[in-house]
Amino acid sequence: MKKYYQLRIKEKWKKSNVKISKKLRNIIHGYIMSDGYVDKDGYLQIDQSSQQIKFVQWLYDKLEPLRTNTPINQVIRIDKRTNTRTYSNRFYTRNLLKGFHAMWYKPYTDQKGNTKYQKCLPKSFPCFFDSTFITLWFAGDGTKMIDQRGAKLEVTSFSPEERKQLQVLFKKKFNISVKINRAGQSKSGKEQWSLSINSGEYEKFRELITQMDLIPTLFSYKLNSVRNS
Repeated sequence: MKKYYQLRIKEKWKKSNVKISKKLRNIIHGYIMSDGYVDKDGYLQIDQSSQQIKFVQWLYDKLEPLRTNTPINQVIRIDKRTNTRTYSNRFYTRNLLKGFHAMWYKPYTDQKGNTKYQKCLPKSFPCFFDSTFITLWFAGDGTKMIDQRGAKLEVTSFSPEERKQLQVLFKKKFNISVKINRAGQSKSGKEQWSLSINSGEYEKFRELITQMDLIPTLFSYKLNSVRNS
């Protein structure tokens, strides 16, 4: 059944005449790792706050082979409790990414008997854990440290084993030592976790995430200044 499912996906891509590069593949993976969501029908949703319109436009341009010409849409949400409005910008790819959904989301049944999906690291995760992937992940879930030269990545949604896997991959692939740290609690009382890149490792990490123009151009506020030699 799984083989049949994979063949159906490949056939759909062939009929759509879509060719996806390794870089675009890893852009998609990196965005899913942070803010992106692929539904079970294979649509990738890009939805960012109005302050991130330039990032949405960047993704719109990069994902051109996978989307229609429908323009970016502004979404208005009203909080009924406070009657306040929030604004975001959104677009979708075509439904070509079922394979990405199968990789990233594990089905489970909730207490009401409904099928839900939990995001988890794919088995093939080490294959696309590269500078492009990490750059997109950092754009969504990363921030710079305030009290020292360093950076942090949010990893609360992942299991302890997955956090350890991320730590090992940073060391194995890039010789970057990262620490797994508790990062306080959410308003609901849930324990928060982050990966920390401290000052001694920061220059290697900074070099990694500035190989593309994305972070220096659109997220420069997430970078510590360049250290003078």
